[in-house]
Amino acid sequence: MKNSGGNAKLTKIKAIYKKEMLDLLRDKKTLIMMVLVPLLLYPLIMMGSMLFSSAIANSVQSDVYHIAVVDDAVGSDINGYDGRAFRQLLEDTEDELEYHLIIEDIPSGECAEALSAETIDAYIDVTASYAETDNKNVFTIYYLSSKSASSTAADMIEDKLGLYKDQTTRWMLSTLGIDNPDALLDPVTVAFDDQSANEERVGRLLGMMLPMLMVTSILMGAFYASVDATAGEKERGTLETILTLPIGNDALIIGKFLAVSTVAVASAVLNLVSMLLMSIYFYAVIQTEDAQELHMNLMDFVPALMIVLLCTVAFALFISAVTMCVTTFARSFKEANNYATPLMLVVMFASFVTFVPNIEFTGMLAAVPVVNISLLISNILVFTYDFSVIMIVLVTNIVYAAIAILLLIRLYNSEEMLFGEGGTNIQIFTSRKEIKGGGVPTMSDAVLVVATALLLLLYVGSVVQAKFLLWGLFMTQLFIIGVPLLAVWYTKRDVRKTFSLRLPKPIWVLGAVLSELGCYVLVIAVSFVLGSLFPQDTQNVNETMEYILDGAGFLPALLVIALTPAVCEEALFRGYFFSAAQKRLRPAAAILIGGAVFGIYHLSFVKFFTTGILGLLFCYVVYRTGSILLTSLMHFMNNAVSVIAIYYPEKMQSLVPLLFQESLRGGEILVLMTAGTICLAAGLLLLRSGGRRQ
Repeated sequence: MKNSGGNAKLTKIKAIYKKEMLDLLRDKKTLIMMVLVPLLLYPLIMMGSMLFSSAIANSVQSDVYHIAVVDDAVGSDINGYDGRAFRQLLEDTEDELEYHLIIEDIPSGECAEALSAETIDAYIDVTASYAETDNKNVFTIYYLSSKSASSTAADMIEDKLGLYKDQTTRWMLSTLGIDNPDALLDPVTVAFDDQSANEERVGRLLGMMLPMLMVTSILMGAFYASVDATAGEKERGTLETILTLPIGNDALIIGKFLAVSTVAVASAVLNLVSMLLMSIYFYAVIQTEDAQELHMNLMDFVPALMIVLLCTVAFALFISAVTMCVTTFARSFKEANNYATPLMLVVMFASFVTFVPNIEFTGMLAAVPVVNISLLISNILVFTYDFSVIMIVLVTNIVYAAIAILLLIRLYNSEEMLFGEGGTNIQIFTSRKEIKGGGVPTMSDAVLVVATALLLLLYVGSVVQAKFLLWGLFMTQLFIIGVPLLAVWYTKRDVRKTFSLRLPKPIWVLGAVLSELGCYVLVIAVSFVLGSLFPQDTQNVNETMEYILDGAGFLPALLVIALTPAVCEEALFRGYFFSAAQKRLRPAAAILIGGAVFGIYHLSFVKFFTTGILGLLFCYVVYRTGSILLTSLMHFMNNAVSVIAIYYPEKMQSLVPLLFQESLRGGEILVLMTAGTICLAAGLLLLRSGGRRQ
């Protein structure tokens, strides 16, 4: 019976998969992104860009530029300047530069006017400089940087002056009786002998560009298929029909997921094939032009490409599941585009990790989504095989995909998610007269408010902080709380519910203090680990804090660094955003997203993890107690310790010496994490023992 039930479920999954694939293959956008773009558009873009660049370079080289020379006040008494010879050098088209410069005969007083009228592209003013110890000629190039022809002519004149300078130097050395001026001008010869094989050099170049192109192509292929399978069903009105069929949500989701994954994998494979064909074509061109220029065995890349293909398939499964989770929230293709844009930006930004110099591909980075596949492709193409890291990349992508699928199934079990209207519309753009008061913000409003606050932080906060330092940071915090307050007023939300304003029980206060202390110790341990992996990022954070606090007293620093964020940031993240997330999402998803958003807000790779951990704890406390006052207390305690450590380092070092150590051994980190976990667990138990908020 169990076997027949399993076969029936498999049959339903196959039916859903077949139906979704037929729908996707009928969709022109999916076919374009899956087939046309990789096989036709990418090669055309690459070849077209090369031809276009070559044409521009040839055009710049062969175009004629009109210039003038002003040297009325210069004689031959300084460094043997010869105006006639100098003009011949500028107009010479058969030297190593092969520039086409024509000198116009223009009176010196009219050159500036001619340049403004663009009758000439640039002019040179040669003047004599008589110093006490050194007499020389000064060549000033006048040009218009806003005009491409003038800017190009100025660059060409600079190159010509380089030749003139070299000639003049050799002449002066000869007049001093030096028979071999080259030995004096170039006494040292530097030679490079690259011991890397040609295959490794080519692999390094491919490893920088290929990950970004592959990640982008997989994301684009999965996106259009995901929209059609989720939001497209809602927009066409066919979702209700499918849900009435005798098919469980798990079978329905697996069937849709397999169809979307097929498109994403096909897009990735076709992109890989297209890039390989283009690489082979360019290799053949190079070999035709110069057989000795680049000799390599293309078969050496086969094992690397097979591993890349395998890991790319696993990554496509993950991206497909995540994209489906995002597009499920939308009710139309247009809305899905809005939701997917931040995902695309994050994924594409993470793929740029291959351009970071000297980054070490460790086991920890092998577990970071997007980053792991990008670094793996980059390392594999230079034939660096670490099979333990490869397995981590494969397993983590499959695990992440499975988690996303489980989340997707739970989303499809929510009728409000599939058919509800209240959680998705943006009420901020609605006329205030039409808004009904009460309740908490919609998820769309919450995302918009957080995005607005983040933009203000980036573009306005950075300016005021650079100008006013500590008080600029205070003004930034006012922006952060001002945006949600304004949104609450305009949309007539319930202030008490939106910001979780509830007096906590005494036992909750004790639990919050203990859990904050435990979490703080855990964050210290994580900071030491991340600091060893990303020392530059940690150093930048410390230098920024020292710059902002320059000259500030302890009490102002405590006010701005500890108290103000405890009010303003909590109002935005654990108040406005988390209240909307709790209404729309399940508790675990709301807490996870709330912590991630709080980590992203701090705009630092290291602080993303440390503040993200704090964000998770703060969201859980608000979920359990309904009181933002507790998280404000915890936030204040967390930041206050840092301020005290900066202003009273000796006292803090005697109390907590671990804060001032540059590094910790593995055993010390383990002890820290154990102590932090025990303290955190005790605090969470006290929070649970106080009962649950209604």
